[in-house]
Amino acid sequence: MKFTAKRVVVSGVVAGVAVVAVGATVIATAADPVSPEVTGSASADAGHGDEGKYTTGDYVLTVHELDDEGEGTSTAIGPHTTYYSKTLHGSGNRSHTVVKFSAGADSDGPVVFSYPVPAPGRVVDCTASGTETAPQVRCETKPAR
Repeated sequence: MKFTAKRVVVSGVVAGVAVVAVGATVIATAADPVSPEVTGSASADAGHGDEGKYTTGDYVLTVHELDDEGEGTSTAIGPHTTYYSKTLHGSGNRSHTVVKFSAGADSDGPVVFSYPVPAPGRVVDCTASGTETAPQVRCETKPAR
């Protein structure tokens, strides 16, 4: 294969477009860190029909239920605990749109997972696992009872 100036320029342009496309994908992912909604068919736990359910693993998990402006409530939940939130869908004039999670006792720690608040009539059931240094949170949207 002969290398001509035209082939070198075309190859460089193709490589540059590929790098820009990959970079745009990474930036788009970083700009929208909210995980996609996962739906389940099982209903919410009896007696907790419109509440968020958060179950912790071996570390403190802080749950932030926030509106579009980043305002809302934060609750630190101790290890090996299940907590039901009555404010999942907001309170008063505030409607929450996202649930964010941070690991450890520092309530201002970095967010490790974000999940959208489902529409009224649906709830979230989230479980934390892993370790404080490598936390994992999994959420599922369920029909309210």
